[in-house]
Amino acid sequence: MPATPTPEVIRTNTQNEQRLDAAGSARTHGQRRTKHTALYAVLAVLIVASAVAAYFLFKPAQLGHPDFDPAAVSGEPAVDERYGYSTLQVDEEYRVMLCGVPANDGQTLELYLTNPADNGVWFRAELLDQAGEVLYATGVLRQGQHLPTIALPQPLSDRETPITVRIVAYEPDTWQSRGNVNLNLTIYKDFR
Repeated sequence: MPATPTPEVIRTNTQNEQRLDAAGSARTHGQRRTKHTALYAVLAVLIVASAVAAYFLFKPAQLGHPDFDPAAVSGEPAVDERYGYSTLQVDEEYRVMLCGVPANDGQTLELYLTNPADNGVWFRAELLDQAGEVLYATGVLRQGQHLPTIALPQPLSDRETPITVRIVAYEPDTWQSRGNVNLNLTIYKDFR
């Protein structure tokens, strides 16, 4: 049985060390260094690629803000008092005006959602059914604007329909949340 070659050191006149590997071929110290350098380079590329992938994979979502409502009308409306047009004072700088018993034709509500001119917030509204599903969402109303009507995507089917109007308020210009407030209303189909 032939003997396994053992590594031995051979000196050359350039002072490079050579070692015999298990197969009996000679490698110089410089060749080993080149192999290690290439290995480190590949490892560095993998680390950088992993960091870039992690950045794009776990990067926080870019938060936007809702659009302003294109149907908003400037000024405060003149509303018949039988529709229960009133003010909800949320805090010192924040109030909402709307009809408590809005006129409607079964699908279009005359809610007259109003953001008073002296208000300290912008807001939008969501109309929710009893299950908490959004029936309609307005755009944002600036101070001094109102939204006369809201058209529901589906006509009302019941004579009386309880809904929740969720007001979502924002700090003007910064879009910082000023909180939500819920108002429970009953819509009486075809009320005039």
